Amino acid sequence: MFSIGEFASIGRVSVRMLRHYDEIGLLAPARVDPHTGYRSYQGSQFAVLGRILAFKDLGFRLDEVTRMVHGGVDERALHQLLAARRSELAHQLDLDAARLRRLDARLRHLEGEPLMSTIATDLKPLPAARVAQASAVAQGFGPENITPIIGPLFGRLAGALDDAGVSFGPESLAMYEAIESGAGEEVRAYAAFPVGKHVGEGEGFSIAEVPAVPLAATTVHYGSMDTIGESWEALHAWIEENGYELAGVCRELYVVSEPEEQQNWVTELQQPVAKAQGSRGPNGA
Repeated sequence: MFSIGEFASIGRVSVRMLRHYDEIGLLAPARVDPHTGYRSYQGSQFAVLGRILAFKDLGFRLDEVTRMVHGGVDERALHQLLAARRSELAHQLDLDAARLRRLDARLRHLEGEPLMSTIATDLKPLPAARVAQASAVAQGFGPENITPIIGPLFGRLAGALDDAGVSFGPESLAMYEAIESGAGEEVRAYAAFPVGKHVGEGEGFSIAEVPAVPLAATTVHYGSMDTIGESWEALHAWIEENGYELAGVCRELYVVSEPEEQQNWVTELQQPVAKAQGSRGPNGA
């Protein structure tokens, strides 16, 4: 038998953590002295502790670890949990890699290089559109907040339109607005499909008129939504470098999306702009 201090030292965890594991039913000591309350552990429990630490290292919550360690999931369910966690980690790696590229671009900009101004950009008006839309709240801007919200939102909207017998697609539109109430960090995301004049509101969607925009800077993003932030930053850099300023809520027009794989998606980024005061416009014009 090992005292709690010995077991903690050999197992490379803190005594406080072992006590917490006991409290939540994750790893109970083999024996508790009824008079002193001292905890003792058996050598065979090091294997259990090792599994706990391995699953924790993979980022699982303690309630998930408890189920996995104590047989609350079968082999198939365990495989599904591990596969899902792998997908989460891969997604986070993509986001971090995109952030690293943007950070490198900022560093190069400080060293005198233009900030990603080589993208293909068009200046054009945006027509008005009548859309069926649904909305949901994200915890902020950026792919890490928007991506988990906007995909399911489009799915629910498409289902509601199907149920109502409304034809839509293939193009779709997303818009994002900051929410002023509360902490001021939340964003309302809108998923929308253009529809005809005869379509009225139904269960799960409303009808809105998206106004025309006299002038917008646009560029095309190809592929995954995980890296769309880079394209947005490139577009904003072009706007600043060419003598324009932001003049309205941005839009994303999905030209090619579901059911295609994301690497095949085509998304037009649309940012309403106006000529900045004292600016001569692109290329000094």
